[in-house]
Amino acid sequence: MLNHRSTYGRLTRAASVLAFALAGFAGNAMAGDAATAASASHAVTYSYQTLDYPGSSLTIFWGINDFGELAGQYAVNGGTSHAMAYRHGRFEALDPALMGTYFSAAGGPNDLGQTFGGYTDAGGVQHGFVISGKHVATVDFPGHLNANVDGLNDFGAIAAVYWDADGVFHGILRRGFGWDTPIDVAGARDTYPLGINDSGEIVGYWDVDPAATHGFYRSANGKVSNIDVPGAAATVAFGVTDHGQIAGYYTEPSGAIHGFVESQGKFQTLDLPGAAATIVTAINNFGVVAGEYFDSNGKRHGFVATPKPEHH
Repeated sequence: MLNHRSTYGRLTRAASVLAFALAGFAGNAMAGDAATAASASHAVTYSYQTLDYPGSSLTIFWGINDFGELAGQYAVNGGTSHAMAYRHGRFEALDPALMGTYFSAAGGPNDLGQTFGGYTDAGGVQHGFVISGKHVATVDFPGHLNANVDGLNDFGAIAAVYWDADGVFHGILRRGFGWDTPIDVAGARDTYPLGINDSGEIVGYWDVDPAATHGFYRSANGKVSNIDVPGAAATVAFGVTDHGQIAGYYTEPSGAIHGFVESQGKFQTLDLPGAAATIVTAINNFGVVAGEYFDSNGKRHGFVATPKPEHH
């Protein structure tokens, strides 16, 4: 999930290459040229639903659980983003009394209904948060300036990130009360965990040059491996299911942006029909994905993509 710095950094790089995507976008094929797609006989087809927070100029989803509940952020008239959730067919703003008029964004919910994310205070410092029912807990990391919670599994393990005045992202796995394990990919400038499953497996991205990101997978015992869509200029892994499916997005050398789902080493591209760019940010255990897409005018909308039943 994003934070107020990456709003104008990492994911806005997607917006900055949108001009290339619009110029080079030649349809909505199941697989882009850069991806190694699943074979046609095994490719999953999806039904797409677009969802926008009422009256918003921007809607992004950062999480989806196994009940189809969503969380993310919205903005009105191009203003500051605020955290929201989508439950039982209705949108709701998340605890505006705490988050006020400053930036906030939410991920989840997990299957226990907990949401999480980050909010900015009046001084411009960002804090992570976890909301459980009516209880709101702030998540910070001692000795560090900013924090964001990007994943929370059903056993309470947190995948998070912190950054200081140097603007470099560092990952953290928090289990229990302050039992923190650093997550820094060897040789990387930035390491940014973005998703965690109930087994404690984590995915995210790392980079040396922020313009060329690599996805990563971290096993429950701490072994790290790369996730790169073949031929892509950049890959970001956002979510991992309990079955090991991984979802995210990639950028082609031309600048075109596509979502992907990886299953057993095979990548399948997701492009919402008619979209100029598609970014998958979440996946649940039923293979339902969520995220955002850019329309031809550069406006950002939320979407959900549900696998269609196979017919034999």
